[in-house]
Amino acid sequence: MHPAYQAGATGQPTGQTYFFLSYAHLSPLQGLAPDPDLEVQQFFGDLSAQLRPLVGAAPEHRVGFLDTELPPGTDWNEARTLALSAAHVFVPLYSATYFKNAWTQSELESFRARLKATPVAGSHRHIQPVLWDPLPPWEQRPEVAAALAVAPEIEAYQKDGLRALSRFSMYRDEYRNVLARVAAEIADVATHHPLPPSPAPPPTPEPIPRDQAQFVVVVAAPVRAEVSSGADPEDYTDDATQWRPFHDADALPAAEYVASSAERLNLATYVTDVPTVGNLLDTRPAVLLIDPWYIDGAGLDRELAGVLRVLPPWAIPVIAFDAADRRTADQGARLAGRVEDMLQQMDRPPARQLRGLAEFVSDMPRLISEARRQYLKNAPMFPSHQLPSPRLRLPTGDQSSEPTF
Repeated sequence: MHPAYQAGATGQPTGQTYFFLSYAHLSPLQGLAPDPDLEVQQFFGDLSAQLRPLVGAAPEHRVGFLDTELPPGTDWNEARTLALSAAHVFVPLYSATYFKNAWTQSELESFRARLKATPVAGSHRHIQPVLWDPLPPWEQRPEVAAALAVAPEIEAYQKDGLRALSRFSMYRDEYRNVLARVAAEIADVATHHPLPPSPAPPPTPEPIPRDQAQFVVVVAAPVRAEVSSGADPEDYTDDATQWRPFHDADALPAAEYVASSAERLNLATYVTDVPTVGNLLDTRPAVLLIDPWYIDGAGLDRELAGVLRVLPPWAIPVIAFDAADRRTADQGARLAGRVEDMLQQMDRPPARQLRGLAEFVSDMPRLISEARRQYLKNAPMFPSHQLPSPRLRLPTGDQSSEPTF
């Protein structure tokens, strides 16, 4: 049983999780805390403070779940699944980005699946949405009606959403009014229609279709059967996109870090390997991840050369290996030099060499942004219905602070 629902002396659950706050957060990187959204954190704190006296919780008790409060090193997906399995009420902060964000949609679908598997009275009330940012007229959705129903007579909330009300002191009363109503609804649902702890399916985003990609990650790495004797076979599987060049504890496949970084820039990202990339690079910015041992396998050097020869300027080549691994670092560096020579002979831009997980994670947003800039600068123009990636736009309030192109 989830520890928040361990029975106390009276037989009643103690330390209950009353609400799960779901917002358009950025996709996580393993071992790193989710990027904080200060206004979301403020709302979470205000809602928790408003709710505690209504449910009789002690001031130090956490009555809700917010991913940014997880300690560093926490298994983010496991913690999120446990919280979705324990909360009485799911509180989504609706915005245009919320409905496009794969992570928030996976949370919503996970909680809906739990409700379906655990029928309770008033089940519709266990999802209490809040209008966080208004949707543009061309993106209106029927789900927003439930969020607007929280405060139908508060014009500023209906027009501008709760984030705007939280920002400006002139709307302080309206903000507190909406906050009090949301807290009262959570307390009433938890008291009169409690949702017993029950397993929620892990919230796993669905991969995007190939033709909807706005950014591409191409992995040039061998599969396990093709690995040369000098490489570490534990870095490879039967799927090249699962290549793991870094040996830090719990390190993910390299492509997952790139995809996470691209999604933090609101780019729908597709991951593929060299044999299946096809013509994707003709119309999408990309990062080409190169395992130095790819050119040490039979015939794979020719396969990589074929890709490098036609590599557009908006596909950034990145050579990745673990320089801290004494077993493979020297050979990895030599092979990386050979890849650099191949690029130079083909008159292609030099590759970036990233030799450790920390360097790889920290440099990737800049490299993705560079790929986007090169795409906008050099790619041929397409009719608007064929554009594979978004036009130049200003970031909205719930998007990442990273530059948006």
